Amino acid sequence: MQEARVLNNYSYEDYLDISNSTKERVELIFGQIYMMAGASALHQDIVGNIFFYLKSLSKDKQKCLPRVAPYDLKLEVDGTINVVQPDIMLFCDDKKPCAVFEVLSPSTALKDKTVKKDLYERSKIREYFLVNAEYRVIDKFVLKDKKYEYVGAFGEDDKLPVECIDGFIELKEVFEI
Repeated sequence: MQEARVLNNYSYEDYLDISNSTKERVELIFGQIYMMAGASALHQDIVGNIFFYLKSLSKDKQKCLPRVAPYDLKLEVDGTINVVQPDIMLFCDDKKPCAVFEVLSPSTALKDKTVKKDLYERSKIREYFLVNAEYRVIDKFVLKDKKYEYVGAFGEDDKLPVECIDGFIELKEVFEI
């Protein structure tokens, strides 16, 4: 799998110049530009299943609105603007999502588990989910005292609690491809 290219020491203005001058998707995280590769069919299937499940829960609860990438999420941390495109975001207010789902791939797993996790934690996003499609498991983190606490791994026979929406996702339906 292709390794993501990283460019260092960039500002939000640089990000805008790069993203407007290229057809490639890019993210700006803590001054680094990350070039993004296209997603696999399995990745897209999992994203779609989670999105539609969250959408159906939102209709029942009329509380939150899910969004999928490509959708620029602008997060300011310590006066620095970051722009990312999480696979799935669950908005329960107008400003930032209360939950983010990242579907891991070989080219993004390290970034998703480190710098993006740090960005979401510092941005006070309440719930963070790392989805491993290959092993059919989702790791859940919840913000407690400004730090993510690992809740556990949920497999395809489990119901994944999503506190933001006060509901559960039947993971057998997420991993049904």
